[in-house]
Amino acid sequence: MMCYLLSMLFIAGIDFTSSPLLFQHLQNRGEELLIAAGSRIMRRVPSPFALLVTCDRAELISEERIPAEILERALSLNPAAVRGMGYAMEGREAIRHLLMLSTGAISPLFGEDTIQGQMIDAAASARLIGSSSPLIDKLMNMAVAFSKRMHSSRTLRVIDDTVVEAVRKRVEPFHDILIVGSGEMARRVAAALLPQHSVRMTLRDTGKTFLVPPGTIPVPYDSRYEEAGRADAVISASSGLYYTFDPGCLAVLEGKPVFDLASPPDIPPEVHAVRIPDLGVEEPGKEAAISAVAAEAEKEAGDFLSWLARRDGMEAIRGEAEALGYEVLRRLSHPISSLGLSPEAERSFRIAVMESVRKGYISKKLGGSR
Repeated sequence: MMCYLLSMLFIAGIDFTSSPLLFQHLQNRGEELLIAAGSRIMRRVPSPFALLVTCDRAELISEERIPAEILERALSLNPAAVRGMGYAMEGREAIRHLLMLSTGAISPLFGEDTIQGQMIDAAASARLIGSSSPLIDKLMNMAVAFSKRMHSSRTLRVIDDTVVEAVRKRVEPFHDILIVGSGEMARRVAAALLPQHSVRMTLRDTGKTFLVPPGTIPVPYDSRYEEAGRADAVISASSGLYYTFDPGCLAVLEGKPVFDLASPPDIPPEVHAVRIPDLGVEEPGKEAAISAVAAEAEKEAGDFLSWLARRDGMEAIRGEAEALGYEVLRRLSHPISSLGLSPEAERSFRIAVMESVRKGYISKKLGGSR
């Protein structure tokens, strides 16, 4: 059964983490995109599939290997522009990947749970256009349930003290610090800097001052360029998909130390910002969370494979039982006809023979497999 699965479950994906601007036209289109692109794929692909579009990637989960260019064309992407961003996997690896992805453990925004809704939308759209199958549907539902279980049983959005401390040491020589963003990373860094620095933090919603650690000065997100010009150092740590400073407006950052603690990056590559990997610190909390989810995903993948083996094994047994029933009925056809039964009684007798052989064979096979 393992070989059977390995030849029938595939993922072809495109990861836009390194180039979020290429992905902008696909964002926030939900079911509209999934149905339109899925329908285009259906015209070229006869096998079952589901199309998944998350905040940073697009994936085609299918029961046959599908060329990457079909996914690219369905999403109106230039193959040359996304060269090097594609990936493919199959079988157990594909199952593990989907489970890990569902938890946000391999997302740029580590530990996000919004992908649960995106997977639900992917499964629903596949059913709506008729591209899904019982296997695809069960796999998607299993991934959503797995993600909910992981998020309810452990903390996945881990921010390590090692990162916060490394940033604190790097900005010690500077007094006036601007932090762009108000997520947990931004708040943790602000709290660490407050004893020795003047810290301002941007808010998209200026009414949510409760997000700002006591002592931090809240400023509107829209005034970030002006505030960056006044600051001695800038730390960007938002949880959005797009750059917090537009590529054409980077003059305010010139000559300043800039830290980009976001994933995907907040700062355009034209700016030589210090990113988390550049800090040279370990992230034990994050690594522990990933390892824990990976171990659970491996177990869940094994359970899914066992279910598939039982399902397919049972289908095979039922087929063998039915074939044996017909064979026995064929051999007994003449003796039964010779009994002189009424047509209705003979029909009932033949059905009884068929069912007795079928059920007896299934019972023996299942009993022997225990």
